[in-house]
Amino acid sequence: MHEKMYTVGELSRLSGATIRTIQYYDKIDLLKANRDVKKNIRYYSKNDLMTLQQILFYKRLGFSLKEIKTNLINFDDVADIKNILQSQADILFQQEMDIKLRLTIIQAVNNVLETDPNQDLEPFTELVLGLNKQTILDYANVEFDEETEELFNDKYDDYNEIIEIYWQWKQLILEAASYKLNSTDENSQIRLQFGRKWDDFTKSVTAEDPDAAAVFEKGLEDSAKWPEEDLFLYNFSNDFIEDAHNYYLTKGDVHD
Repeated sequence: MHEKMYTVGELSRLSGATIRTIQYYDKIDLLKANRDVKKNIRYYSKNDLMTLQQILFYKRLGFSLKEIKTNLINFDDVADIKNILQSQADILFQQEMDIKLRLTIIQAVNNVLETDPNQDLEPFTELVLGLNKQTILDYANVEFDEETEELFNDKYDDYNEIIEIYWQWKQLILEAASYKLNSTDENSQIRLQFGRKWDDFTKSVTAEDPDAAAVFEKGLEDSAKWPEEDLFLYNFSNDFIEDAHNYYLTKGDVHD
């Protein structure tokens, strides 16, 4: 019994890839077609169809064609597949954190302009240009003491939750830095609004949970171990944050 063979059109219909894409993969030797010289046609086997599906799958995961071509022979080995996928997951996570930083900056600027349309963004722009998009990744190298590690592990079993809290914190820190750079410490309305935001944030993090509050406080106590960028931003903004928060706690009920 002869093996079922597919024309490029049939392969396209079965895989969902365009004919032009399949022809391009042939051209770069990623998926070589068999050729019938006499009939001047290209044809593919069932194994070629499976290989094409693999190529499309890994391309969907963000692998470049060069990476797929290099690793294609390893995609049948379980250990190699796991290593390849983990490496790609690490790359995609870094890209995600880069996007998160950009979105955080955008939101911080929007919040500042919404609170104070006359805010001078030039000093804030200079600050933002110096930010390191990989700062959050540096926390993996921070060695907190056993008590702190234990508190975090007991409270947060989902790493994504910690990451989301981090970006909320970063957004508020950047917003506070902008107000500090513009010397708006005496503007009661700005202090009131930011103080409310900080109060909402701390309450959402601690949720009136003593364990969560302990984690939050312990993290602040160990701030000297934070990556340099976050430590600088926190120290720079902290007096404004504390003043705004205290102002909200004492005056908020009067203005609300």
